[in-house]
Amino acid sequence: SLLDAVQEHSPMVGRFWLVVMLLFRILVLATVGSDVFEDEQEEFVCNTQQPGCKPVCYDAAFPISHYRFLVFHIVVLSAPAALFVIFAVHQAA
Repeated sequence: SLLDAVQEHSPMVGRFWLVVMLLFRILVLATVGSDVFEDEQEEFVCNTQQPGCKPVCYDAAFPISHYRFLVFHIVVLSAPAALFVIFAVHQAA
């Protein structure tokens, strides 16, 4: 009944767009994301030779991890769809 309520209020293009967007983004992030961003700080070069500088310089240059940013991006993009499902269930009840 939940899917019927959502299907009633959503257009065909919106259904396909959501599935394709989430599937491909999650698929890409799950398959290559951890391998690509595993060694983020390894090749980063700091401009001073002070001990402990590398993590501080890296954090100043990139305040958020790229992998965490992509996960945040997926969550933010799927939030409207989740809100729509909640709305559709509320309307059906």
